[in-house]
Amino acid sequence: MLLAPFSLADVSPSTRARRSAQRPAAAPPGRVPPWLVSWAVLGTLGVLFVPGLRGGGLLGATLPFWLCAAPLLDMAWLTRHRWLAALRRRARVRAA
Repeated sequence: MLLAPFSLADVSPSTRARRSAQRPAAAPPGRVPPWLVSWAVLGTLGVLFVPGLRGGGLLGATLPFWLCAAPLLDMAWLTRHRWLAALRRRARVRAA
């Protein structure tokens, strides 16, 4: 579900250099891909206007989750540095 790489393994500098040479250039950190925004908007509109996409007794809330919540969680994860910095600034302003 998450789009950002998540690894806890310690990687040596030579391995890191080799991996970065093999990987295509990724989007800068904190940037949300346009297709992810489209997925969230279209999924939310679909859940709002198509009753069959709202789930039910058999599906539960899995379809609304994958159409609405999953892309929003991915966007929050990709922009976590930006909103965490804003929360820290706000906390400092209120503390002062």
